[in-house]
Amino acid sequence: MLDTLLTRTGSASDNALTGVARVLHRAGVAADALTYSALACGLGAALLFYRDHGWWAYAAVLVSGLLDAVDGRVARMGAGPTPWGGVLDLLCDRVVEAAILLGIAVPHPNWHLPALVLAATWYVNISVFLAVGAASDRVSAKVIDYPPGLLERSELLIFALIVVALPILVPAVAYLYAVLEVVTAAQRFGYGRRMLKPVLS
Repeated sequence: MLDTLLTRTGSASDNALTGVARVLHRAGVAADALTYSALACGLGAALLFYRDHGWWAYAAVLVSGLLDAVDGRVARMGAGPTPWGGVLDLLCDRVVEAAILLGIAVPHPNWHLPALVLAATWYVNISVFLAVGAASDRVSAKVIDYPPGLLERSELLIFALIVVALPILVPAVAYLYAVLEVVTAAQRFGYGRRMLKPVLS
């Protein structure tokens, strides 16, 4: 949801991200290098969460998110996105999410169960996401077609902020996050069924 709002064509945030991407493209920074940098910042954030350096960890999460938001734009300003770039971006995103969740939860035994429930819903949601996207024959600016849904990657930024600013709420928010992941998976499943039904019938 946040990703869609922030990247709506013509919005201030969309224009700002495009401006950043243009500067990076002119500087000769490759899209894959940005993806790897986003991965490195995400892993750094996970380690900082584990070491209880909350605000530094959150800053690293923001930098990782920014780099992830502009790598595809940089690719499209050059030769265009490639299948490998799409695979790399998708994989790095999942590694960052998993690492950050581990960095947040491992030092806090009372957060283990909420984190495990959340991870399980992530697993189901990404399975629906990939299955529907792979079965789709839609042409998209991205290599892998993204089925619509309530939650996208930016919601992790909100969760990470709550971890830092209001840690007492983390278990409850993790369970709420998990519920919203299930809703998103159901939305994507329904979308896939509607889209693919003419092909299957």
